[in-house]
Amino acid sequence: RRRRRPSLMSTLRQVGIITLVAVVGFFGLRALPDTQCTFLHADHQPVVVGGLEFCGLNEEANFYSPKALRFPVELKVALDAAGTAGELRLLKDDGHPYYSHEVAVSHTQRIHLHLRQSGGERAYAHVHPQPAADGSWRFEVPARLRGVGLRAYVDFSDVRTSRTMMAEAEVAPAFTTAAPPSAPVPRNRIVELTASTTQTGSSAMIRLKLAGPAGKTLRLKPIMGSLGHAVVFSVDRPDAGYAHMHPTLEGGEYADNPTLAFRLRLPPPGTYDFWLNLNDGQDELLRATLVVTP
Repeated sequence: RRRRRPSLMSTLRQVGIITLVAVVGFFGLRALPDTQCTFLHADHQPVVVGGLEFCGLNEEANFYSPKALRFPVELKVALDAAGTAGELRLLKDDGHPYYSHEVAVSHTQRIHLHLRQSGGERAYAHVHPQPAADGSWRFEVPARLRGVGLRAYVDFSDVRTSRTMMAEAEVAPAFTTAAPPSAPVPRNRIVELTASTTQTGSSAMIRLKLAGPAGKTLRLKPIMGSLGHAVVFSVDRPDAGYAHMHPTLEGGEYADNPTLAFRLRLPPPGTYDFWLNLNDGQDELLRATLVVTP
């Protein structure tokens, strides 16, 4: 019996399916976070000046929930009985932990851990756990976050794939009779936060005008390979996720009382805490409010 040749239409259909799968796969891979400057960026073109990295003009950070993105990593966090120290594990799909040699250095650190108080003052800290031989990563809990419930977010880069990974977890408070101290009064201040637009879904350039203590000027110094790190959390939806950003080079970063600019694809409407981590000889966290409109 003579074998039937596939028709031209059948061949074209197969080619079309293969092409569609390839295109979907390509954009699917593009959608994965793969740089240290932004997550789910459009175009990674970092600018390096004097050894410091700035995000490129075409880059924008995004606000995402690691839980919703379902990265192939699980975050486990445990605190000691006093609540002064913690230990985390980053578990792969096979249950094995990420060891130090499997995590790349990103902005001078391997692990960036963002701890946010659940409720209350919504205090925040950016800490860097250090690796142990058993695959755990250990850190000190800042005094202002002791004895309170926390939500932990972590981002790091996988050495093998060069992909940025994100994970989150809730952290129950350790039992303590002492109330956490209030956040220290900032020495420096955010004079003004302005945004090129506040409309949800838009790409906004957010600028922070900074000033030093009364009668003194502020000059920024490097912090984690940049001139500032910004993190954004929702006030209305504590478990919504976060954005972790680095400044875009505009020229005012090195001035006395500088202005830092961050490009962000704006999240859903609501009120957000905009935290800035800076260094003027001392590490300091400043908070401003960002309101996103419909």
